[in-house]
Amino acid sequence: MSTTRQISMSAAIREALTTLLREHEEVFLIGEDIGVYGGAFKITRGIVDEFGPERIIDTPISEAGIVSVAAGAALMGSRPIIEIMFMDFMALAFDGIINVAAKWQATYGDEFATPLIIRAPAGGGRNYGPTHSQSFEGLLLNVPNLAICCPSNPADAAGLLLGAYDAATTVIMVEHKVLYARQGPVAEHLQPVPLGQGARLRRGSDISLIAYGRHVSAALQAAEILAAEEVQADVIDLRTVKPLDTSLILDSLSNTGRGISIEESPVVGGVGAEISAVIMASAFEYLEAPFARLGAAEQVIPCSPALESACFPSVDGIAAKARELMSY
Repeated sequence: MSTTRQISMSAAIREALTTLLREHEEVFLIGEDIGVYGGAFKITRGIVDEFGPERIIDTPISEAGIVSVAAGAALMGSRPIIEIMFMDFMALAFDGIINVAAKWQATYGDEFATPLIIRAPAGGGRNYGPTHSQSFEGLLLNVPNLAICCPSNPADAAGLLLGAYDAATTVIMVEHKVLYARQGPVAEHLQPVPLGQGARLRRGSDISLIAYGRHVSAALQAAEILAAEEVQADVIDLRTVKPLDTSLILDSLSNTGRGISIEESPVVGGVGAEISAVIMASAFEYLEAPFARLGAAEQVIPCSPALESACFPSVDGIAAKARELMSY
């Protein structure tokens, strides 16, 4: 049986990156200040000491250039892992991601595969303001052939990174920045988590709480509050928002008849909207109440801690919405 240790998400990601570098000579890391400085959030701290600047490549401030160089390297057989300093800045590289990395293989054939992993700190919770607090997974759902991972804990962060390598496609790793310091049990020997495989963290028969990233812990806390009120919540951690684990979602909703999605991106055209469509198409007859969506407010994210907190789902807000649905 594999033993575990308590480490932070940042340490788990660093270990997964180191594992991939050691086991696969075609892997290299590329991004801004990821070498000697160790990255804006110190995820790559110390890695350059072992692998050198040929495999830990510091770049100028040009997200478009970083993705373009990495896509070209992937076409030539390398396996680049990109770090975008903040997910907000990924918008500067959308052309390379959407029109090259996600399309080249389907357009020109398997010999033009571009297996890229693009890591990006995302989301609110640190009061960084309008252009450093966004999370684009909802926006990117619309891109064919693009996988999107959103880990909620250290073990999944490492496992999904290894799973992204095994998938050999273009994968976005959405790493919520407030989770970097959170600790959790991680196996001594890291194992890949297959993309598209969610996890049921708590079993309940009354309402489904479907979340990812930092809001998984909020869903679990809300479930504890509801349990004291004799409402048993089924808590699902999506782990990847594309592909979705539709079987797990439908199994949960068919048992509870009520559900809430909780996401970091705005609800308009977001993850919850896609989940709603899946439920309406395949589980409508099980619904006892309308499916509800909670997510970022439809506004610019402010710097003020109090105002920023009001922009995102809260534990009390999740519990309140669950009570509303239970009394529908």
